[in-house]
Amino acid sequence: MKEFILSIIFTLATITTNAQFLFRINGNGLAEPSYILGTIHTLPASLLDSIPEYQEAEGRCQQMYIEYIPPANPQNFIESLCSPKQDREKAKYPDGKNIFDVIDKESAEILKVKFKEIMPINLDDPTWKQIWNWQPADFQDFLFGPIMREYLKKLMKDSAMDFELMQKAKARGLQVGGLDGENLLPQDIIGPLKKTPQTVEEQADSLMAFLKGYDERKQKLMERAEGTDGYLDEVCNYWMTGNYEGFTIFCLPETNQPILKERNEKWLPKILAAMREKPTMFVFGSGHLIGEEGIIAKLREAGYKVEQVKRK
Repeated sequence: MKEFILSIIFTLATITTNAQFLFRINGNGLAEPSYILGTIHTLPASLLDSIPEYQEAEGRCQQMYIEYIPPANPQNFIESLCSPKQDREKAKYPDGKNIFDVIDKESAEILKVKFKEIMPINLDDPTWKQIWNWQPADFQDFLFGPIMREYLKKLMKDSAMDFELMQKAKARGLQVGGLDGENLLPQDIIGPLKKTPQTVEEQADSLMAFLKGYDERKQKLMERAEGTDGYLDEVCNYWMTGNYEGFTIFCLPETNQPILKERNEKWLPKILAAMREKPTMFVFGSGHLIGEEGIIAKLREAGYKVEQVKRK
């Protein structure tokens, strides 16, 4: 599958007029231009070896900023991302009620089966009756954790493009920093995506929907991580052809917008300061480039000229 994808994108690279999602930043008092490379995290950095415009741009830069510096122990980071929320406001069951009073019979049976697969604990056993008082959201976090761990492990089995470029930049003597700082917290990445409904009823509705789609959700995530669902092919096509406008339409799910907006707002002052200091290559996910709240729009609002680099 990977060989097929790479053959397609190398072919596309020969016909594109844009150098992928590579942008030049000029004007507003900058002595020299800085650059932004919007990445597809799971693609190999070696793809950029055949793009002279990127090599030329990086050669003009004296420092690089990526989204965040990778953790020393990726496994610990995965665990922290997948752990249940600790800051949830605790709703209470009505007196004498528990989890099995607020979800339907079908969901209850699925819950028992999946819980036993993971722990293993038989929820019908009165010995474990105290678990019946867990919040519906606690059960959902608990059951989703193993799926997310497996998904993240598959994604991280190969070096992401961003981190490979970081290593190459360091080898060339460039100073490298993280836009999110050195102490990235899981909530900085997950943000609003893990907001939990506050009432027991809302939590129960969310849990029931989650349980009834559990196996399908897991399968889709694994296919996404393995690149067998066609998603990566489509994303690659946009990126390798430099189709920025097409990618804008394709890649803005509503659930991601608050996270992107919050991180963009946090990054913008660092980007402005770094550019004024010295020519800089900024490397981060392409989703942060697009839309009215994207980095490109914000830089233009601040008076900078931002243009997509063309292939020669």
